[in-house]
Amino acid sequence: MRSIHKIKTSAHERYRRHLRVRKKVEGTPERPRLVAIDDEAEFTKAIDEFFSARGYEVHVALTGPSGLALVDAHNPPVVLVDLKLPGMDGDELLQRIRRTHPATRVIVITAYNDVGKTRDRLLWLGAFAHFDKPLTSLRDLAEAVKRALKEK
Repeated sequence: MRSIHKIKTSAHERYRRHLRVRKKVEGTPERPRLVAIDDEAEFTKAIDEFFSARGYEVHVALTGPSGLALVDAHNPPVVLVDLKLPGMDGDELLQRIRRTHPATRVIVITAYNDVGKTRDRLLWLGAFAHFDKPLTSLRDLAEAVKRALKEK
């Protein structure tokens, strides 16, 4: 009897250990991923530092094609895109991301200001939000990113 009890106990302990390990793996929250695509290196550095300090996994690209490659590689829930980019403009990039990654939320940040026409066109194309440069505060952008993550 003693050996049977010992076998049951060891099987039970293995199962409990399995559950603890599984819970630890499943319970570990994944850092939210973010891709920032902008040809201004100082701006992307500021985005990287700001969001990394808040627990985000940030990937940065300085051109449209390299940004699209990062989106394909990392499948982020949120992408920040500038309109004027070398290699591919922001409109085309937005459309490609929406076509290949429909669940990804794209937030467009641009210095191009034409009294709302660009914003309306971008929202019609599927942008989640639009911000004008220069940004007065990255906190507003962070709030938009949080909203985009919640709606995913």
